[in-house]
Amino acid sequence: MIFLDPTIDIAFKKLFGDQAKQEILISFLNSVLGCKEGEKIVSVVITDPYNTPDTPWLKTSIVDIRCIDQRGRNYIVELQVENQDDYPERSQYYAALAMARQLKIGGKYGSVMPVIFIGILDFDLFENDSDYLTHHKILNTKTHAHSLRHLEFHFIELKKFNKSLDQLDNVIDKWIFLLKNASTLTNVPKQLTIPAVLKEAMEVLEQGSMSQEELTAYDRFIDARRVAESVKETNIKEGMQKGREETQCDMVLKMLSKLSIDQVADITGLSIDAVEKIKALKK
Repeated sequence: MIFLDPTIDIAFKKLFGDQAKQEILISFLNSVLGCKEGEKIVSVVITDPYNTPDTPWLKTSIVDIRCIDQRGRNYIVELQVENQDDYPERSQYYAALAMARQLKIGGKYGSVMPVIFIGILDFDLFENDSDYLTHHKILNTKTHAHSLRHLEFHFIELKKFNKSLDQLDNVIDKWIFLLKNASTLTNVPKQLTIPAVLKEAMEVLEQGSMSQEELTAYDRFIDARRVAESVKETNIKEGMQKGREETQCDMVLKMLSKLSIDQVADITGLSIDAVEKIKALKK
């Protein structure tokens, strides 16, 4: 068996964006939020229908699923691959925007429903926190009372999750293992068959379940991500090379303040012509 990588746009959308298989998204949401009996989400309406994109573009970086549950609460489930220094601010902005846009002209503030933001990140967001799943709500700093309930944030940092199959203690562990490792598996391990919805999720990610159009889009997204990574590595290497050259120029200029061109060339191994060109930069 070959399973798709859920952190690729087309696979992520297929896994969580199919209204006909809403039980997959519901299980994931209940697991992330730690919903207890009586509080669990039982149905959702996915508000951005699943579509196969025409081009990979640079949406390999960000993709989201939006839905509303049976009580009217709004959810944004976002996958973020590339590191962003301002991601905390961005996530708060989009959650607040989603709340603000509920209010139509003439509407009342009391009609606005909560927005729950879930970020699945392929980078470390909180350097001083080793937990791979963190929950953020607006609390009274003295009493910790949770009176402001309209915005909350939950972040999954995939790089911090290092559990093996035998170490999966609960359903959320299993979900995160699936998101991080599905594409490395060659069969559905028994740990990912309970609850049954996890096995169904693996079946959705099986390559054989994809149409030719979906597989083509998936391959193009992978290629786009590889190209982006290659460009990034090239830029880093060029920056390092430029840095080394600038450091060498600074060193030569300092030496020239005390030594002759011939002496500097002899010490550094540079040609006399190269030293003279560096000296000319100072003029």
